[in-house]
Amino acid sequence: MKTRIVTAALIILVVAIPIIYGSWPLELLALFIVCAGAWEWLRIMPGFDRWKWLLPIEIAAVLASRFIPANWLFVFFACMILGLWALPVFFEQISVTDTYSMITFFVLFCLFYISMGEIIASHKYLWTIVFATYGSDTGAYFIGRAFGKHKMNPRVSPKKSWEGFFGGIVSGFIISMIISTLYWSSLDMTVNILLCLLCPVFAELGDLCFSAVKRHYKIKDFSNLLPGHGGVLDRVDSLLINILVFGVLYHIFLI
Repeated sequence: MKTRIVTAALIILVVAIPIIYGSWPLELLALFIVCAGAWEWLRIMPGFDRWKWLLPIEIAAVLASRFIPANWLFVFFACMILGLWALPVFFEQISVTDTYSMITFFVLFCLFYISMGEIIASHKYLWTIVFATYGSDTGAYFIGRAFGKHKMNPRVSPKKSWEGFFGGIVSGFIISMIISTLYWSSLDMTVNILLCLLCPVFAELGDLCFSAVKRHYKIKDFSNLLPGHGGVLDRVDSLLINILVFGVLYHIFLI
């Protein structure tokens, strides 16, 4: 328990500055999440040791995605996906299942990194996302523990209940709405309200989707990079999905 508390305090200290101030500290945080996330996501593949030389290539491709001109982005995605899909044809040690995991990582983290580039310019939206995400997570935990009787899907997450799921959505919405009133005059009102509504929902779904991956590979955590807390992806899974939600809203309302 002591290790878990100390690690949590250090995480808060390290993450608070990028979230509060944005700019280059937030860029560094995004870079760290991409690099750590790549290692954690791909290392759980059974054949990772045979093709770990692809790890830096995947990371480089994700980082490049944000700087590809818009009219070339489709071409970039198509070439990368087809190239990854074709790897088992040329490398016997790479399985089709491995390539599906590589493609999933590439698409998911490209969208995350592109969305991070958009949120850095207006980083106060990230405040709303953080309060909605972790307000939902906290509410789901306590409400599920107090009132949870109907299990959602024990195969994916044995402790998740429908009561906790809906309780988390309500708590995430209320917390993010109340706190965002302190600064929402500098934001687009429609986007902020939609973030308060959607982020708690996708926080719960993101957590369950990442849990499904861990259950499939029969692991408890993605890694032990954060003592007492598992890996980086174990801590930011819901947040990562909600940054994608912001990316969608950005392209609909803010461009």
